[in-house]
Amino acid sequence: MTSTPAPVRMLIDFDGTLVEPNVAIILVEEFADDGHRLAHQVDEELHSGKITLREAWTRQVAMLPADRVPEMAQWSVEHTPLRAGALELLGLLQQHRVPTYIVSGGLDFYIHPILRAAGIELPVLSDSMERGPDGTLRVTHPHGHATCRLCGICKAQAVRTISPPATRTVFAGDGSTDKYAAEVADLVFARRRLKGYCERSGIPFYPFEEFGPVTAQMRRWLEGSEPFPPLRSVGLASSPCPISSELAPTPGRLHGAAAAHSVA
Repeated sequence: MTSTPAPVRMLIDFDGTLVEPNVAIILVEEFADDGHRLAHQVDEELHSGKITLREAWTRQVAMLPADRVPEMAQWSVEHTPLRAGALELLGLLQQHRVPTYIVSGGLDFYIHPILRAAGIELPVLSDSMERGPDGTLRVTHPHGHATCRLCGICKAQAVRTISPPATRTVFAGDGSTDKYAAEVADLVFARRRLKGYCERSGIPFYPFEEFGPVTAQMRRWLEGSEPFPPLRSVGLASSPCPISSELAPTPGRLHGAAAAHSVA
């Protein structure tokens, strides 16, 4: 066991990152009337920018049956595999005492049972679900931004609040809903839609599909065979995220890199 904590903290997205599927989508597909069509319609509208994450969640959760929440939670456990290499990565982070958090736009009613079933004990920041006065399910946002309503959980706020100065922030995610966290994190591991967003936005990133490359890179940094990259300027002046735009470099200074690129 490493005697002193590493000067780094890691935040990991849940749906599509720590676990293989987007659990919200497969729940709507399985439990909602006409769920397959509706789930993907909402997902496409979200990722094309037609609706916000909050609006997407409001519509998706309203489709779920309020009287079947325990059944849906158990079904999620049985149908949600971890991404290959996840336990090895988490073991390395634990060995080096790297504070690690799950930061998810998903819902705690399925995230916690899935983690328990896998033997994973980590702090979770996510949205929640409750039954409204009319008996239908609705989403609550205990980790939302005080004024911004783009997202449910504010991942940019989580990145900047959880990680104090002089501690590098590492974020791993897969979707366009992770883009504001990537804009303000010091180091980014990206797959799928997030990888494309980083390329378009000039955010340096390390690509991955399985967690093997993430573990290998983190090991090199944590064990000293490769130095951590220099701290970069974070934030995008053009971002609609208030945290990102406020952190952006002043005009004339480069953001992160001169051009979009992968650093691995």
